[in-house]
Amino acid sequence: MNAVPRAASISAAAALVLAAVWMFWPLTLGGGTTYVTTHGISMEPRFHTGDLAILRSAGSYSVGDIVAYRSDLLDTIVMHRIVDMDGDRFVIQGDNNDWLDEERPTEDELLGTLLLRVPQGGRAIGVLTSPGALGLVGVAALALVGAARRPRRGRHNHRAPRRRIPRASPAFSAPVRAYARQLALGAGGVAVLAGVGGGILLALPSTQTESRSLQVVQQGEFSYRGTAEAGTTYPDGVVATGDTVWTQLATGLSVSFTNTVSGPDLAGLQGALRLDVTVASPDGWSTYLNSSPVVALDDGSATASVPIDTARATDLLRRHYAEIGTSAGQATLTVTPAVATTGTVRGRSFEAGSLPGLDFTLDATSLRLAGEPDTVLAPSTETAVAVDEVVPRTLPVLSLELPIGVARALAAVVLAGALITLGGALWIGRTGRGDVADEFVVRHAARILPVATFDPGGAVIDVADPEALHRVAERFDTLVLHHAGPEEDVFAVRDVDMTYRFVVPGGSAARGRPPVPQKTPAPVPEDLTGPLPVVPPPLPPNGSLWGRLAPT
Repeated sequence: MNAVPRAASISAAAALVLAAVWMFWPLTLGGGTTYVTTHGISMEPRFHTGDLAILRSAGSYSVGDIVAYRSDLLDTIVMHRIVDMDGDRFVIQGDNNDWLDEERPTEDELLGTLLLRVPQGGRAIGVLTSPGALGLVGVAALALVGAARRPRRGRHNHRAPRRRIPRASPAFSAPVRAYARQLALGAGGVAVLAGVGGGILLALPSTQTESRSLQVVQQGEFSYRGTAEAGTTYPDGVVATGDTVWTQLATGLSVSFTNTVSGPDLAGLQGALRLDVTVASPDGWSTYLNSSPVVALDDGSATASVPIDTARATDLLRRHYAEIGTSAGQATLTVTPAVATTGTVRGRSFEAGSLPGLDFTLDATSLRLAGEPDTVLAPSTETAVAVDEVVPRTLPVLSLELPIGVARALAAVVLAGALITLGGALWIGRTGRGDVADEFVVRHAARILPVATFDPGGAVIDVADPEALHRVAERFDTLVLHHAGPEEDVFAVRDVDMTYRFVVPGGSAARGRPPVPQKTPAPVPEDLTGPLPVVPPPLPPNGSLWGRLAPT
């Protein structure tokens, strides 16, 4: 990466960091953001104890905003919702309170309006600021600093070489150690994130309260029965459910209805059942005929029966039509269950809904079911009851719901793997104390080319430190030549007739490693007579790559 893209990347990253700092800088330090850890139940169900509310100062506030202000009465920060205005003051109330706050803050006294809610974020901050969490973050930070430490700079080529104890040469090549250092930086970052994430997961409760709707079902079942003279129409002399009731033949007709209440965790069921019979004409006229006795609900079930007097219903219809001067026609006879059922589901009270009645079509000779028997004979109704239940906490991950126990285990595995990787990468990428040459080779292994010998030639400029030489190589987009001699390490960059050089005293002998082997010309026999053979001159520079490459 050359200087311009690197500068652009650094500028963009700096701008993002500054924007984040400006956005979340605390109000107590001159910023515009307030952090509130909630307590109590005044803002349930949206906020629970331990949640973190992030509030941001606003230019104006309106009814419906969740705001925070410092209460002089309670000597703490209160976060409630604006519900009304009282002149230039705000009327504030908790969502779960049935009373208004006594204080009426002005706009200048408000700390901000809600920007973000972090479930259990307040508890997580408490855990992260504990001594154990701070120690973990400190260890990870020290590891990162150790992985990214830079070599000491200075004009080493003008200093006397310092006597060092020889040590064995590194077991890994410079590119491998360079990659190991990059891996160490990444592993350190992953370790910090896994540690912070694991701390947050440990701070979160293992369970959570969820609101869900449970259904209380009332299932009804109608039936009717009567007697009749045995014959072609009723061979058994019985009028059964589903049959057409011929009013001239049938007697003793009655309708029964059984109501059964079911649902999860029902308790305290109470109720009663009664059947009401009415008759109605197509012109909108209706009248009450009779009712059944009231039957109490017993163990979630009740059955009531009511007699059906078709003769009386027919007589009332005839009299109605005679009064209005209209000929008799069909009418509707309805048996309606009047149900009153109450109880509780997991501590939440409910009142069951009503059930539809059973309709018959009544004419001068018959009584017939109105509708399909399978539908009208078995009505049902459901009553939704909202309940809170404690369930194992889950975390949404993409389209999955991950149990918190699994998430904690994954965080621990990632943390352990990152720490192991960090330790191994730091060991592979290690260098000796003060070994500037080796540090430079490892840091910029992709741009360094080992050579056996070279002749600088032309003008030589000694740079102040190896990083300055590396910047020169980046500018010319060329390689840094490295000659590991017995007395010193020489790094050089050639640009036409100018050589930029940095020398590290000490050399391979002081560091306990073999120097790059030097090629020597073959000896000339003493008895050779005649002119000496002409030795070709060294190869001329070719761009910025020059000298002879070290043998591999």
